[in-house]
Amino acid sequence: MPRRTKPLRPRRRAPHQTDLFEGPQAGGMPSWSGLPTQTQAALIELMTRLILDRADKSRLGSMTEAGHDL
Repeated sequence: MPRRTKPLRPRRRAPHQTDLFEGPQAGGMPSWSGLPTQTQAALIELMTRLILDRADKSRLGSMTEAGHDL
């Protein structure tokens, strides 16, 4: 009988990403279209701010790194 040289590792499950635009969710999470318009607008504003803040930080980091090349 052949021997295993490496112990088996438990398989990791792939992370689950919730789709905001699909139908009703398990666990009571409403679909995007089920949210009030005011809530949708607030979420869009917050996500936009998050993305732009992240982009600014990335750009500042690349500008700082470019300074090291001088």
